[in-house]
Amino acid sequence: MSSETPTGHGVEERAFQTEVQQLLHLLIHSLYTHSEIFLRELISNASDALDKVRHRALTDKGVLDADADLEISIDVSSSAKTLTLSDTGIGMTRDEVVRNIGTIAHSGSAEFLKRLAESKEQGTQEQLKLIGQFGVGFYAVFMVAERVVLTSRSADPDAEAVMWESTGDGTYTLAPADKKERGTEIKIYLRDDCSEYLDAHRLEGIIRRHSDFVGYPIKVGGKQVNNTAALWTRPRSEVTAEQYNEFYTHLTGDPEAPLAHEHVIVDVPIQFYAILYLPRQTPMPWLFNPEPKVAVHLHVRRVFIQDDCKELLPLYLRFVRGVVDCDDLPLNVSRETLQHSPVMAKVRATLVRRVLSLLEDMAKKDESQYLTFWRAYGTVLKEGVPSDTENRDRVAGLLRFPSSLEDDPTTVVSLQTYVDRMQSDQKHIYYLAGENREAIAQSPLLETFRQRGLEVLLLDEHIDEWVVNHLHKFGDKEFQAVDAADLDLGAPPRIEGVEDASREQTIELVSFLKKQLEGRVSDVKESTRLTDSPCVLVVPQGGLSQNMERLLKMTDRQFEATRRVLEINPRHAIIRNLGQVLQRDRDSAELREWAHVLVDYVLLGEGTVENPQRVTRGLQSLLEVASASRAGQGS
Repeated sequence: MSSETPTGHGVEERAFQTEVQQLLHLLIHSLYTHSEIFLRELISNASDALDKVRHRALTDKGVLDADADLEISIDVSSSAKTLTLSDTGIGMTRDEVVRNIGTIAHSGSAEFLKRLAESKEQGTQEQLKLIGQFGVGFYAVFMVAERVVLTSRSADPDAEAVMWESTGDGTYTLAPADKKERGTEIKIYLRDDCSEYLDAHRLEGIIRRHSDFVGYPIKVGGKQVNNTAALWTRPRSEVTAEQYNEFYTHLTGDPEAPLAHEHVIVDVPIQFYAILYLPRQTPMPWLFNPEPKVAVHLHVRRVFIQDDCKELLPLYLRFVRGVVDCDDLPLNVSRETLQHSPVMAKVRATLVRRVLSLLEDMAKKDESQYLTFWRAYGTVLKEGVPSDTENRDRVAGLLRFPSSLEDDPTTVVSLQTYVDRMQSDQKHIYYLAGENREAIAQSPLLETFRQRGLEVLLLDEHIDEWVVNHLHKFGDKEFQAVDAADLDLGAPPRIEGVEDASREQTIELVSFLKKQLEGRVSDVKESTRLTDSPCVLVVPQGGLSQNMERLLKMTDRQFEATRRVLEINPRHAIIRNLGQVLQRDRDSAELREWAHVLVDYVLLGEGTVENPQRVTRGLQSLLEVASASRAGQGS
């Protein structure tokens, strides 16, 4: 225990959480060569604490030191080799110190360490970028410190001050403190090889590079270093790309620069500012949660109000990160007020238009950049088709889908691209939905489309069919599922050397199959869509697609599937042979078994089996006939 630890009750020594010990060892022994990041992280934490106390003071007039200036101070003692950073923020109680510093309870520590290990090949700089992303920024101080003493007093008037001390060796000490003012002070005893951080000019350079956007005064030796004008209120011409990126990292913890940003300044009819970002990746665990959120920060007249304001953007744009500051809302605004505020409705409409314009511009000017966005967030954006009727057409223009004309499985096409290369007499946008692209591409339903040179969109995500059912059409072209029974492509193209079964034979076989398969299929028809396969199951008019039924079965095991229509290909040898067998022997037991094999053949291709025993019997029957025929040939 240090000499700065006061005597008295409540002194205790504790061990760090295991993940914290691993992190500290890594920071102290591996990453110290890029150590200036520690100052950025401590300032960011102090800025968050100031945001919290400023917000709390709006409704709690009893907060400790209600009139204290909101600022961050840094003082250097060359003789003591200490660097002291203090703030007048929300402060911490003893329990909060243990929760926030003794553990990484809410930061995803296991995931952080995993990502850190994965980034090893990319070098130390890439590892350092991860520190702020997982909320472990405070521990970066041990890259430069041989000892750290943190003293904090909560804004609660009755709370007692607490002191936390550690050398980063796996344990820390907690003790009462005599701090009178609200806020947190961090005294850093610098290692001998980190004396550069005793130079005020060096500190000022780090602050201007990494923290100039912080909206509170940052003082070094009593001199303010940063520009406290909120970044979003500054003219666009005065903000550099580096400052935009640093602010993004400060706001989100994401180490990678965003794909794009939009700086919004609106004066009439309402006044508000915003900086919106499109992240490059998906470091947002709530993106696909059952209860997703919009993680855009709301400020009113530069005062932080809340960090998950769902009224600012619709959920299908929840990948957007940023900050919105409105001068025309009251400081004591509540969530309930926001839901019914005409001001908020206008802000929201403007932000949606600007985000969609940003995406449209990106798609037009840099398709590769847009595809990076699409791979990360396309699934979320698709939700806008059924949920945002006002902007449905604009969202539709941003959609991308795999295509039957593209050999590269990673290639996706826009609906406009599809329409632009349609055949002159083509009236529909054809699509087929399924579990994945590979399975869809192998479907016999695509055979005639390939032969005719018709493009089919391959809808391989759960949401896709829902999307096209709400779109109905794109431009003047309606969507048409290729697995629908009412699909009309006209007579199939002739295949050289292949003859149809006789008309009489086909009619008889269709009639026979209807009788034998009653209860399994709703109808049996001659197919005009097949070229290489003997048969296929299609959706009757008004029925759900096989893919949609598959999704419904995942949520409801009692769901009863619609009986589909069996279409047979009279040009296929199997169908011709079955017709000939029927003409010779209408009471053939094998033929009755083979009728069911036709249906099971299709289901196997789709990856489903209704009755494995029946499939086994059918295969056994076929093998007996085939082997007997083969044996007869041999004799």
